[in-house]
Amino acid sequence: MLLHLDCGAGISGAATLAALAHLGVDYAPLAEALARVGVLCSIEVADAVGPAGPGCSVSICWKNGGQLPCRLSEYTAIIDNIDAPSRVRQRAAAAVHALAEACAYARQTSPAAVDAVELSGGESGAEPNAFIHTLGTAFGLEALGVERLTTSALPWFTGSVVSAHGSIPLPRPATAFLMQGKAIFATTAREELVTPTGAALVHALAAEIVCGPQGVVAGLGTGYGLQSSAGGLRAWLVQEAGRGVDHTRGGNESVVQFESHIDHLNGEDLGMALTALSSMPEVLDVLWLPGVGKKNRPAGLLRVLCLPGHRPAVADAVLRHTHTLGLRVQTLERMVAPRHAAVAEVAGQQLPAKEYVIEGQTYLRPEADALEAAARQRGVGVPALRNVRGKNG
Repeated sequence: MLLHLDCGAGISGAATLAALAHLGVDYAPLAEALARVGVLCSIEVADAVGPAGPGCSVSICWKNGGQLPCRLSEYTAIIDNIDAPSRVRQRAAAAVHALAEACAYARQTSPAAVDAVELSGGESGAEPNAFIHTLGTAFGLEALGVERLTTSALPWFTGSVVSAHGSIPLPRPATAFLMQGKAIFATTAREELVTPTGAALVHALAAEIVCGPQGVVAGLGTGYGLQSSAGGLRAWLVQEAGRGVDHTRGGNESVVQFESHIDHLNGEDLGMALTALSSMPEVLDVLWLPGVGKKNRPAGLLRVLCLPGHRPAVADAVLRHTHTLGLRVQTLERMVAPRHAAVAEVAGQQLPAKEYVIEGQTYLRPEADALEAAARQRGVGVPALRNVRGKNG
């Protein structure tokens, strides 16, 4: 499932949390999990109506004098120890660290030195309870079964906000740091539409910034937060076109292609990388094209295909096994010919096979692994079995 955030009216942590609540996320289990690690708060959801129509707003209520810890390391410890799926912890950690890096940039210090005041307000402009917003967003994405997050371009706004230290230009330094490399568009609004927390969520969690999603809309959530005067944040839950195609019927589906030029591995390391990637059940295909690279160095092009739902695991595996420092990613559409499991007789032996139809003609192709095993058992090469089948067939 894809979640697309329409940031035309801006994005904040509170609005994102509220939009997910409007899609049906119940934050009570998250509050219970937080309580078990000593963070005593509740996430209160209320109905709201604004320029974008009906939606929700959220507020964080602290219990029994509870409050957030003081350092990034303590935030990280909470994420590491909370009872939640690993992807929730990974997404939350990525967003919190992005926010800490942005606040550190604004103060010209290290992320480890950024305290809770900066991470939850202060001169950085991060929202109060930003940590709960980031963790809640990660929790909400998992609850909705979101495999991939995309956003629209971010609004570029002008103006300033007044603080104890004087007038701060918009976007704030922390937000400006996180907006580098992001698609933007000009707006006449003279107010803070993108908060540092909202920018951190886009920076850390969004796979792409696109004009809009493609597929079938499964739900719409609208959240109101700090930027509600300009309109709400709309979260579109989308079943993407071409995903989950039934291979017995054929059709079009989306695949992710990872690509990198490799010139730093020796032959043994490259061979082991290709073997490791090819053996992963999440990987659809691995291709190595040898060539000559920069400065006439021997090099090659590595391509790895997977389904969109396996993108994070396969990306991590490519980096793990190649240590490449640049990985290009594309989402492609592929046409799948109808096929189904069958059995083929090869040299008098029944072997697993695929039966498929092209231009009305049915073909039968034995599985390569089954052919290899049968050839090994007979003490011959695979071509011998194929030739026998072709001669007798």
